[in-house]
Amino acid sequence: MDWSLFQFEPGFILVVLVRLLAACILGGVIGFEREYSRNQPAGFRTHILVCLGSCLTMVIVHFLVTAYAGKINIDPTRMAGQVVSGIGFLGAGAILRHGTSVKGITTAASIWAVAGVGLACGVGFYTGAALATVLIWAVLMYLKGIENKFMMKKKTKFKMVEVEGEAGKQLIEPLNNLLKEYGLAIKSIEVNENTGTGRQRILFYIESGNNELDLIDISAKIYELDGILKVSL
Repeated sequence: MDWSLFQFEPGFILVVLVRLLAACILGGVIGFEREYSRNQPAGFRTHILVCLGSCLTMVIVHFLVTAYAGKINIDPTRMAGQVVSGIGFLGAGAILRHGTSVKGITTAASIWAVAGVGLACGVGFYTGAALATVLIWAVLMYLKGIENKFMMKKKTKFKMVEVEGEAGKQLIEPLNNLLKEYGLAIKSIEVNENTGTGRQRILFYIESGNNELDLIDISAKIYELDGILKVSL
């Protein structure tokens, strides 16, 4: 077959156009949810381009396999594997760290999944691409609320407390005993003592589970301990 003419055949152009448009539409469905529902940086256009690029890769593979049939041994799975592994750099860029929390993992996963949708469109597997898009969209749209509902019971709350006291005073044990009376536990603690000012600074996080903290009452009780000069909750 003369592949130089093959690429301009109307039937082949229509097939390529349908596959690329399908990738744009299905990728856009997922990207729309990410950008307009969750306000993620990797949103509408990013997901479309990932899906379109993956689709184009498989269209190229299909073209090469057809054009060079019987002439060159081409493995169509190799380029697909490169897409799946290479999409990781976009996923890494979507993951952001905010203090002790990490955000963007779900968006990174959606980018990876959309690449798979694009590959499916590229080989003409529209049924799999469409079903996968529906499932991905449903997971992103609805499972967040279910996840929050079940995880709320396990959610642990932390509160930072800063205490200043007289240098040389043993304050850790009295503080710990006081917090235990409220059903609280010290998660982490940091002590800095400045002999020049005659004060020590204690910074700790208390774990409260789902309990509502009466900060005014706790602060008043801490002030009653011997050697306490300042409390910040």
